[in-house]
Amino acid sequence: MTLTQQKLDELEIIESIYPEKIEVDTHDLINCQDCANDPEKHPILRFIIKFDQLHLAVLLPSTYPEDVSAEIRITWFGLGSSDGSQIYDLMKPILSENKGECVILMIMSELTDFLSDLDNNEQLSINSQDTPAEVHECYSRVWYYAHHIYSREKRTNMLRWSKELCLNGFILPGKPGIICIEGLKKNYKEFNSRVRAMNWQLLKLQHEEPTLSSDELKFKDFKELIFDVHGRANNHQDLGQFRTFLTDLGLEIVFHVLFNV
Repeated sequence: MTLTQQKLDELEIIESIYPEKIEVDTHDLINCQDCANDPEKHPILRFIIKFDQLHLAVLLPSTYPEDVSAEIRITWFGLGSSDGSQIYDLMKPILSENKGECVILMIMSELTDFLSDLDNNEQLSINSQDTPAEVHECYSRVWYYAHHIYSREKRTNMLRWSKELCLNGFILPGKPGIICIEGLKKNYKEFNSRVRAMNWQLLKLQHEEPTLSSDELKFKDFKELIFDVHGRANNHQDLGQFRTFLTDLGLEIVFHVLFNV
């Protein structure tokens, strides 16, 4: 895959998750689309990501992501200088430690978490405070966000562990990847320890519903979800179909929590 196509694929998935936050330089976009299959041409790609509290002016250089990092300039509104410094400190390791990887989605995920904390937004950990003490037969439902889930070994292990521990839910493989687990809290904790012991580029416990009754459980088994796939490498699932899947279960709010939209 050409470097230009990698830029376009990264932009495509960002736009599918954050459709109202992205402004793309039209001239750059046309250049990239024209050169997508030409390995000798590496045009730049510029776009702006707009959060309420700040804007990120992003430039993907010619040879990004192969051997250079993205260039990002931040303009913030109503944030103190210490907050701005924390944002730069948050981005630096992502940019420096992930050479050869497309990193903008990782940065956006970290930033949305940071900004939510500044606003005292409890959405990412609903009911995490004042949670009643765990009692026997207490059920939980938890949601993980992964940079990607490709590995057949990981997916097979999770399917096997879910059966062993009597847990239900699903895996959404691809980039990004989502894992949902529901069942007895004591069994989920064991599953959590096994999953985190595997090697991940990025795995976050994005949302937890810690105290559910048996009537609030949504899933009958544990399985992989497969929707329409797209992207050059056929590794991006249709998030619109995924959103509809959650809506049909009465879980649409979780889509917003998972992708900070």
